[in-house]
Amino acid sequence: MADFIPYLIIGLVSFSAATLTFFSGFGLGTLLLPAFALFVNLELAIAMTAIVHLINNVLKLGLVFRGINLAILCYFGVGAMIGAGIGSFLLTLISDLGLFYKTTIWGSSREVNFIEFTIGILMLCFAIIEFYPKIKFATFPLSIGGFISGFFGGLSGHQGALRSAFLAHRNLKKEVFIATGVCVSLLVDLTRLIFYKVHFSELEIPFTLLIVGVLAAIIGSILGKILFAKTTMKSIQKIVCIALIILGTSILTGLI
Repeated sequence: MADFIPYLIIGLVSFSAATLTFFSGFGLGTLLLPAFALFVNLELAIAMTAIVHLINNVLKLGLVFRGINLAILCYFGVGAMIGAGIGSFLLTLISDLGLFYKTTIWGSSREVNFIEFTIGILMLCFAIIEFYPKIKFATFPLSIGGFISGFFGGLSGHQGALRSAFLAHRNLKKEVFIATGVCVSLLVDLTRLIFYKVHFSELEIPFTLLIVGVLAAIIGSILGKILFAKTTMKSIQKIVCIALIILGTSILTGLI
């Protein structure tokens, strides 16, 4: 029975997150990364999350591509790809730095390396952004906004929250917001996977667990499309925000 627990957890998280992210524009990578990290090392979890994210974005793009705003895609997307390349390269450097500090929780010694510390801090930063939605992103040029969101997407996989924050203030229709965001996310995924492939090529991916994550995400996205007209952004963002705080703190303290 215990052998099925990883598949059950990954399937449920991937399905739920993919359904939520169809509305909010973010959440799949945020929630799936720590779920994978429960069963594989963090570097491998990042790569596996990127693969699920990419395949899911291809499906979502097929469902919503008619709403893409090409002008926004050009400015925001190009900046996002450049940022993703730099962020991904930085990740490959950080991942080789090794142990950052040790901590003790409940009498048990825990180790936190540089990449875990970086991602934990990023999760908490994104949680702060979600708690304060009045932070003004509209003053940033689209290319700069794309670069910033792409950079964090390449570094930790957490591109969606910032991308949604930048695009949400452009007075876009819901269909345009979702479709353009999905396309930008796909470009970032393609960029960072090139870097991950080069650096993490020696890692052995548990493909059965990966396939479960992919299939569950696909089913979740299809359900999201069906429920699209009834979306409620505030409740979704609060759930993701709370998860960011819990998971970011867990990583920083060495729990996961």
